[in-house]
Amino acid sequence: LELVAVAVHAHAHAHVTNETLTHAMSTQFASVTLPARATTAQLRRSVRRTIAAPRAAVSTGPGTGGLDSVTLSRADGTSAQVYLFGGVVTSFKPKGGDDVLYIRPDAKFDKSKPISGGLPHCWPQFGPGAIQTHGFARNVDWTLVDTQDGDEPSMTMELTPSEYSKAMWDKEFKVKETVTLKANGALEATLVVENNGKEAFDFTGSFHTYLAADINAAAVGGLNGCKTFDRLAEKESTVAGDVKFQGPIDSVYYGVPETLTLATGKRTVKINSSKAWTEAVVWTPWTDMEACYKEFACVESAAVTPVVVPAGGKWTATTTLSV
Repeated sequence: LELVAVAVHAHAHAHVTNETLTHAMSTQFASVTLPARATTAQLRRSVRRTIAAPRAAVSTGPGTGGLDSVTLSRADGTSAQVYLFGGVVTSFKPKGGDDVLYIRPDAKFDKSKPISGGLPHCWPQFGPGAIQTHGFARNVDWTLVDTQDGDEPSMTMELTPSEYSKAMWDKEFKVKETVTLKANGALEATLVVENNGKEAFDFTGSFHTYLAADINAAAVGGLNGCKTFDRLAEKESTVAGDVKFQGPIDSVYYGVPETLTLATGKRTVKINSSKAWTEAVVWTPWTDMEACYKEFACVESAAVTPVVVPAGGKWTATTTLSV
């Protein structure tokens, strides 16, 4: 951009022809359309617009608390932020809209505990069990292994065994997550679990997605007729209509469709889960989190039924959020 701007300046002193500048602008910036014989004023206006216009990009740097983060942005203003600690997506802002995701006011960005909110992992264990609740993937550092600019900017991060993880779950795994801002304005998160060992292993997990919502107006659509297990009351039932929030909920839903919706009170968020996510989970702490429970609802893509990955095999699941 500097070179083009300098060339325009030089043109004013008769060092560069209009035809040369027009060719330079059109070659460097595919979105720039200029007449074959653009005037100096047209060229200058085009340079100013091109410099000022948002562009698709991937950037890395310190986020809150100095933690390593990656920011994805599209030319239309859509953006997302991902923290490598916990491998958590903390923000997804569609074009011209408020954040789809929610970060709790008690969230810590100092590695003292998992970042509370956003789109975090529960892996390799969902809920309580043989190892720590919701597993270890959400409270360890992931490694950034790839970024891609372009119309659909993305980042890929990776988690492999450490002494910390082996003390709880001694398996030869590799987990990769790719987060992409799609051309249609959606956020896509794809999780790939590889078994690099000589024996099969199994796991449970979820994307424990916190969605910004007015809890008194919120409703989850798409679960009508699904079997559900209320983990609080320890009771099975069948869903009738939308799931609304009138008290604490911690329920697993079976036989779920690929697309669920959350009416938030301001808009409707679509949660599309690939078939590898065999269940869905809806959660609200209600007044157990008096300071913030009215501001979010969790609608999770989940694999509560154990997933078996054979030696040398892999498992892939995708969640897509859109408005």
